[in-house]
Amino acid sequence: MPRPASLNAFDIISFSSGFDLSGLFEEGGQGARFVSAAPVMKIISKLEEIANVAKFTVRKMDWSVRLEGSREGAKGPLTIKVEIFELTPSLVVVEVKKKGGFVEEYEEFCNKELRPQLEKLMHYQADEVEVAMCLVPC
Repeated sequence: MPRPASLNAFDIISFSSGFDLSGLFEEGGQGARFVSAAPVMKIISKLEEIANVAKFTVRKMDWSVRLEGSREGAKGPLTIKVEIFELTPSLVVVEVKKKGGFVEEYEEFCNKELRPQLEKLMHYQADEVEVAMCLVPC
C-alpha cells in the first residue's frame, strides 16, 4: 500500500485558525485533528473497531475512512470522514470531520466513542499537560 499524502508547509500553516481558508470552500466546520506516531494501518484498524461497536458502516479509500451511522435523521445519517496525512516518516496527522448528520450527534459520538479510543494513539510531547482530540478544531 502506498504512503499517505504528505503535508507541505502551506498545509501545515493552514492548520492555524488565523490562516485557515477552508471555510470559504467547505460547508460546516465540525472537525478535529491530532498527531499520531502509530502506524497508519493501526489507526485504520482502530477506526474499524470503533465503527463495528457503534454499528457504523466503514468505507475505506486509500488513506481515508468514512464512518456512516445506520440511523436516518432529518439531516441524514451521521457521517464522519477521517483522513490521514504524512507529517514526517514517523508522524501522521489524523483529521476527523463531520460530513452528515446533526452536530449534537457528532459531538456525542466524538466524546463517548471516538476520542476515548483514539487518545491511545495520539502523540504527546513531554512538556504537554493536556491534549484532546477536539481541542484542535478544523
